Amino acid sequence: MALQQELRDEGQDLSRMRSLSDGVFAIVLTFLIFRLDIAKFIGAESDGVLWFNLKSQGPALLGYTLSFFIIASFWLLHQRVFRHVARFNGTLLWQNMLFLFFVSILPLTTSIHSGNPNLPSAWLMYATNNAVAGLSMLAIWLRCCRTELMNEETSKVVESFFVWRIGTIPIVFLASIPVAYKSVQWATYSPAMIPVLLGIIHVVFSTKLRNLAILHLRKEDRAA
Repeated sequence: MALQQELRDEGQDLSRMRSLSDGVFAIVLTFLIFRLDIAKFIGAESDGVLWFNLKSQGPALLGYTLSFFIIASFWLLHQRVFRHVARFNGTLLWQNMLFLFFVSILPLTTSIHSGNPNLPSAWLMYATNNAVAGLSMLAIWLRCCRTELMNEETSKVVESFFVWRIGTIPIVFLASIPVAYKSVQWATYSPAMIPVLLGIIHVVFSTKLRNLAILHLRKEDRAA
């Protein structure tokens, strides 16, 4: 029995999973900048040429900025989610790898969209990539909530809060896909709804989370 337990992908040391995940995020964020043609900003003959080159890089700059903040949001969600995870098993390891796979191909779909900013199909690929990455992150959270992988003190309020918080990104990108086939420009602006929706979620849950924090402090005072 002891040997079988040793061979299972189970444990409480999450440091390697977090380190691998942080490394993938760092590499992906670095690769994004390679989509820009840096040579066009060097050795311009005049101010007019410099501004023309800058304007020609507009779609690439927009794609870089959008993807940078989306990937940053995924990283923040990942580290906040795993703050509540106490242990892992083989399923969680593979779910995390699947999530990292979808994150790792974001530079590719970013290049496809920024290189073809007026094509609905290009936005379809980009939006689908972001949506599937968000859904895989949500699957990780739901899996942990339904198993014995969570910290004992994680409450139902926190579980519901993260479901809505993680689900915001895939909801917005999935909703933008039919919009793209009417107006790609409007679809490109749709991610601006993400911080708005997150703000609404925080307002809705603020009282519950505040009360939860007060109860937690009272428990700590009693224990002391």
